[in-house]
Amino acid sequence: MHGNGCVDCQIWKKKGYTPNHIAIFRYEGFMKEYFSHYKFMGDYYLRKIFQEDIADALNPLLKKGYTLVPVPISEERFAERGFNQVEGLLEGLPYQNIFGKKDIEKQSSKTRKERLNQENPFFIKQNVELSRKIVIVDDIYTTGSTIYKMVQLLQKTHVEEIVTFSLAR
Repeated sequence: MHGNGCVDCQIWKKKGYTPNHIAIFRYEGFMKEYFSHYKFMGDYYLRKIFQEDIADALNPLLKKGYTLVPVPISEERFAERGFNQVEGLLEGLPYQNIFGKKDIEKQSSKTRKERLNQENPFFIKQNVELSRKIVIVDDIYTTGSTIYKMVQLLQKTHVEEIVTFSLAR
């Protein structure tokens, strides 16, 4: 952290967006190993390990009227993996799927600059009702570009408050 927030926050503020992000864990050591097994090797049972921590972090926002919105994966990625890892983490909590995602190259295979410069692969689905207060939920915050691209779409709607959340950062 620096005086005016983290480096990412300073970058996003220059683009006119002030992040309001919550992360529970650092993405290092054990968490990298966890995600390697859960997300990349497809060990779906591991979704349960952090569900209580996630519920503890998100329930106060649910009580304030926020709607949880998981980051989607493309149909191609779903077919490959067999599950949306963010929806797995949210099991037992109410959430709404308002976003879709076009198939693109995996984020984990891109550099920071490539991630930040790619076109927006997300879209708001037709005929979904948007809440005034939304929490975008992701599994891992790396550069913030995934969340930012979704926030950009929501800023063009009547959504008034946007919080972002990730299990790890």
